[in-house]
Amino acid sequence: MKKAFVLFLAALMGFSMFACTAKPAETTPATEEPAAAADPATEASAEAQVELSDKTFTAAMTATPTSLDEGFSTNTHCRQVSPHIFETLFTFDEGSAVIPQLVDTYTVSEDGLVYDVTLRRGITFHDGSTFDADDAVASVERYKMNSTYNGALDTVSVEKVGDYEIKFTLEEPLALPSLLAFPQRVIMIPKEIAETHMGVELDDAALIGTGPYMLKEWVRDVHIVLERFENYVQDERYEGPTGFGGKRIAYYKTINLEAVTETEARIAGLETGEFDFAEELPPTSYDRINDNSDLTATILKPGKSIVVEFNHAEGFTADPNFRKALALAIDPTEVLMSVSSGRTEFFRLDPSLYQPEQYFYTEAGSEGVYNAKNLDKVKELLAAANYNGEEIVYLYNKDFANHYTAGISLIEQWQAAGINIVPKLQDWTTQLSIAQSLTGWSINQSSYSPRFDPNQVRSMIHSGTLGGYGFSDAEVDEYLEAIGRGGTNEERLAIWEKLQARIWETLPFLKFGDSLSLSAIRADIQGYTPSYVDRFWMVHE
Repeated sequence: MKKAFVLFLAALMGFSMFACTAKPAETTPATEEPAAAADPATEASAEAQVELSDKTFTAAMTATPTSLDEGFSTNTHCRQVSPHIFETLFTFDEGSAVIPQLVDTYTVSEDGLVYDVTLRRGITFHDGSTFDADDAVASVERYKMNSTYNGALDTVSVEKVGDYEIKFTLEEPLALPSLLAFPQRVIMIPKEIAETHMGVELDDAALIGTGPYMLKEWVRDVHIVLERFENYVQDERYEGPTGFGGKRIAYYKTINLEAVTETEARIAGLETGEFDFAEELPPTSYDRINDNSDLTATILKPGKSIVVEFNHAEGFTADPNFRKALALAIDPTEVLMSVSSGRTEFFRLDPSLYQPEQYFYTEAGSEGVYNAKNLDKVKELLAAANYNGEEIVYLYNKDFANHYTAGISLIEQWQAAGINIVPKLQDWTTQLSIAQSLTGWSINQSSYSPRFDPNQVRSMIHSGTLGGYGFSDAEVDEYLEAIGRGGTNEERLAIWEKLQARIWETLPFLKFGDSLSLSAIRADIQGYTPSYVDRFWMVHE
């Protein structure tokens, strides 16, 4: 039996610093590589021996995207496809640190308000035109008008300085490179397309990027076919790929992404060789895949954070004593065992919003609150909150299996601790609508996909945000503002550690741990690096 392996998101490549700055704009290496990680030089050398193929790589996905224009979609499947087609000025490496992609060098003024950016030369779009400053400026202006994250760059102006030079001017310091990286990625498209699609979603003919693959065919809800872009310019500053950037090579001529909604069909197709890859497989299929010498099972890290959110606008969950009682009433291992069907390979205890493979990982502030079940303390906290058995409405759903299975354990544990939980099972759309109304509920079951940068946390916990559900804390806001102003990665990490400590003190939400998903690939396929967002530009036989 071929032993299945776990590959880590942070374990692929180191990288060099490319920005030459007046005020250092460093790109910090990813978290330390596990001992089992491949040696980058050896791996890069091995890849250099691989020839390009005229074959097709076929992946069985749970669905196809509803859009391939990231300014109009927050869907994971859009993120899976889009990086093959499009590139950005900056992107994220394997450890979620910001690195240049279409930027050659940049400098930051001492006051942090001016970024002078020099673009890489010789980059070609899929339509044959050359990428230059006009395209970059138009693409950023379109993003400011279209993005689902509209507002992030409202106070930022961009102008052309030379054919390959642009200038960003800020009203106040911001972590601009991370805002230009993700989410939603500020994709670079030809000026003519950007100017004719201001406020309009890109149609199929307008999906023109600079990435290693071009869109060949898109049949909604059936498949997406990508074809190698023969004039793609690899980023030779890197020894190999890292995250969404680095040196990317399109080994397969064609990538076929098939929508296969039935789990059994994805597994069966993988076993017969119809598919080369299959995503989102149930933990119960792990042994079946692991026992098949033709397949390699992969447990993806980072995973999804299993969390509950609180109604801070009304009821007992507006009281921090009650929220802490909810935390201390729970053994998170029991919750995660329920989520993973009892398979310990598919969860881990983890108090950090950023997971161990990510640069911003920290356990700051979690001691004594996370994984610290104490029913005597729960009684004290409930008394301090003047709780006397009133109904506590808990919203959950079956649309996401991990929401429902987490709920089974949480309901049981909270009720055993003397908290009168009233479960309300809804479909996800209805649950979200009720939660956003801020009335008639106390606890909202959810899960968070991996965050790439602390700027993404703002929409979850800053005062006045929809995702904060009434949460407001001046100290949290202060840290969010500080981390959003930018600085080096080291400076931002120091702020993030203080922010997470404050999160565990105030509990705007409560995390139980990481749920890890299963995917599988044919054993004769090399070069696949598992990720929350699947990437196929390096796979080869």
